Amino acid sequence: MTVVRRRPRWVTAGRRARAALGWGALVALTTLALLVFVIPQAHAGSGLTILSGSMRPAIDPGDVVAIRGIKPHQVCDGTVKVGDIVTFMPDPEDATLVTHRLVAIRHDDLDPDGYEDTTYEGCSFVTRGDANTAEDRALPARAMKGVVMYTVPKVGYAINAVRRVAHLRWAALAASGVLAALAVYYAVGRKRADPEPEYYI
Repeated sequence: MTVVRRRPRWVTAGRRARAALGWGALVALTTLALLVFVIPQAHAGSGLTILSGSMRPAIDPGDVVAIRGIKPHQVCDGTVKVGDIVTFMPDPEDATLVTHRLVAIRHDDLDPDGYEDTTYEGCSFVTRGDANTAEDRALPARAMKGVVMYTVPKVGYAINAVRRVAHLRWAALAASGVLAALAVYYAVGRKRADPEPEYYI
């Protein structure tokens, strides 16, 4: 007597679910990499993690802002507009960057501020955090490093951890590779010498 058995539906469903999860994770990781690393670098900028709440509610701590790099003359020629969220270096001796909203552009002289380049000495800008009541001190145009293009919510702390710890960076790359391989594996099916029929004896 020949018995014909149908492959259990949960087997097919499980394979499809694993393939969907694998592809979904791969798409998510690829999209995140594009938003945080590739696109900002293509615009001479970078992705920066916000650490304080000075820009709430527009930007929360842990968000990543994608920065488009700018030149000093773009602060003075109208390329950068009042109301833009900008990233700047308040102290030429300290590499710390601050991201606040631009509230004014001025065309007046500033006192010497330590910057060697005095080309744009007559152009300055003023910023203020959305959650702050007081404006920041005026800074020369060359202190502005970029303009925020968009925000990626709640991924900054994880990205910073990966950047700081080398083995986590490699683990993240390995995980991406494994997810990609699994997605392809379950999408095309296991390679067999003979194709598995829907019904078998």
